[in-house]
Amino acid sequence: MLSGSRIVVKLWSIMNCPECGAIDNACESRFHEFLVKEFEGVGCGAVHHLTVAAYMLQHSSKLTREGWLHERELLREFLVEKKPPSFIRKQNRDLVDSGKRNFKIKSRDGLPVINKTTWTKTILDVRVENAEVYCEDVNAWARSALEDSEGMFLKDLR
Repeated sequence: MLSGSRIVVKLWSIMNCPECGAIDNACESRFHEFLVKEFEGVGCGAVHHLTVAAYMLQHSSKLTREGWLHERELLREFLVEKKPPSFIRKQNRDLVDSGKRNFKIKSRDGLPVINKTTWTKTILDVRVENAEVYCEDVNAWARSALEDSEGMFLKDLR
């Protein structure tokens, strides 16, 4: 024993994301990598609207209750109704204009608006080998997130 000295042992543990369950909280850094890929990579930008909506659904602490419902509806319109992003932008121009909108999208308190859930797929399930595989996997992840979220109960935030 060393006199007057302390031995500090640092324990490293892998923490999973409390919202999507991704190992080592790797979801946020992966999301940012994907945004870069979608803006720089040939062919990858075609699924940008799905990447953002699926990620936000699975990370409800970034949104208000109304914002989460809005993102889920967007994902439904993209995937089920097969509306293209350009059409949705025109359709929702006034709805999402911050000067005209009657609800907030971004969370003020950072608290999740959905109960903890197990997601079938997360952003970590998306492969990045090439644009074709990437787009296919983002589509599968987005569909899975939408299906998992349907019928989901939102927390009562009153």
